Amino acid sequence: MYKAKLVRASSRPTIELEIGSIGVSRACVLIMRDKAIFRVVRLHGVRNAVANIIKQEMLSLGADATVSMWTVDCSRPRTDVLLMGTLKHYRMLIAKMRIQAASLPSKKKIEYCAVAEELLVLLKNDLCD
Repeated sequence: MYKAKLVRASSRPTIELEIGSIGVSRACVLIMRDKAIFRVVRLHGVRNAVANIIKQEMLSLGADATVSMWTVDCSRPRTDVLLMGTLKHYRMLIAKMRIQAASLPSKKKIEYCAVAEELLVLLKNDLCD
């Protein structure tokens, strides 16, 4: 009846065309595009304390993250982290991480800033205006 179809859009140009094709303004396209592109990012060997902070930040943004089962009891010192969110989530995460880094002890601050910068570099083509 409504001819439902999956829209597979993995880039800004593709999703901009798709959003624009239903007759919305250019301003709406620019607002919505980063909400429509989902990325899964894997971080390797993150210290548990930093991994837990990142997971909490992703959850607070409405995105998600997963860490190994050994993270909670620290039975292993590091974990991989799987981040799951839209480009909008990552943009907000990176901004929050940069601000919050100032309040962290130096060891955590260095790793926290490194993760933020790596995310920015990894997603720079997606996050560029």
